[in-house]
Amino acid sequence: MKKQWKPVDSRLNELMHEYSVSIEDLVERTGLPKQRINDYVNGFKSNMNIGTAMAIADAIVRSIEELYVWNFKERRHLIK
Repeated sequence: MKKQWKPVDSRLNELMHEYSVSIEDLVERTGLPKQRINDYVNGFKSNMNIGTAMAIADAIVRSIEELYVWNFKERRHLIK
C-alpha cells in the first residue's frame, strides 16, 4: 500500500505569528481576497488548492510543506 501524504492541520496562523506577517501583508503579497485569507487563518477553510498554498508559502518565504502538519512523521530520504 502506498503512503499518501495528506495535510492534517494548517500551520498558517502559527507561521504568520512566528514571522510577523499580517493578513494585510498576505493580501498585498498574494492578491488573494482578505476574507479568503482570514478564513484560512481562522480555520474556517482548512485545505487550500495547490496554487493558493504556493502563493501563501511564497509570501511568507516558507516551503509549501511547512504550511501544514502532515499525516506522516517520517520524512522521505533521498537515495544516494
